[in-house]
Amino acid sequence: MKVIPLIFSILLFCVPIKAQFASFDLSDINTEEFEEQIQPFLKIVSISNNRHFINPIEENSRVSLGVSYSQGINFVGDNQSSDLTGGYPNLAGALVITENLLLKGNISTFKSNNDVVQSFAYGFGLNLTNTVNNNWQISVLFSQLRGPDDLKFRAMDAAIIKEFEIGKIQLFTGLGLNNYNAKILLNTSDTIPNSIKGNANYLLLGARLIKSRITVVPFMQINSNVTVLSVEISGIFK
Repeated sequence: MKVIPLIFSILLFCVPIKAQFASFDLSDINTEEFEEQIQPFLKIVSISNNRHFINPIEENSRVSLGVSYSQGINFVGDNQSSDLTGGYPNLAGALVITENLLLKGNISTFKSNNDVVQSFAYGFGLNLTNTVNNNWQISVLFSQLRGPDDLKFRAMDAAIIKEFEIGKIQLFTGLGLNNYNAKILLNTSDTIPNSIKGNANYLLLGARLIKSRITVVPFMQINSNVTVLSVEISGIFK
């Protein structure tokens, strides 16, 4: 059954090695089709910024720290949106409060062209069942993005996650509800809206690979227009 996480790893690491961080320069987008062209990019940013870090909630492992890298893929054939899409790094932490509740958050800072992108998200994870295996969990995050000259961004993401096992392989699947509000800071045309609201709801599928206190989580989030491939690596501390 090791073939399942192997497939996930191949899919995620087949992301082009030369891929760069996401671009936030919106000035070259066709102003007549601005909202249509930018929507796939905004969905990828919203999903990538709300990095849930799929931690198991265990009282004997109170603190976890991790990093992740997400890569967005645009399926709608919009060239400008494809040019904007790219990688998105995150640093995250989680603190277990009770046997079924943890607080979590993540931050990201990276340079994209002339912009220094800064984002953060905060929220909680909650076990809906108390079973060791086949657990249900809900995770909720609120996020903000600042720094780019052309864009400010807020979003809320809630995911319900079902854990299960095939053999000794820990897998999970779920559904995410994502809503965002982007403030456009360009003033070059009357056809460019001041703000754009939308959603980036998705299906979630991944695996959890545990070795001692290190957990590697390859997974994908599938929206009707875009897909985000991610790898999370986290360490558990008592």
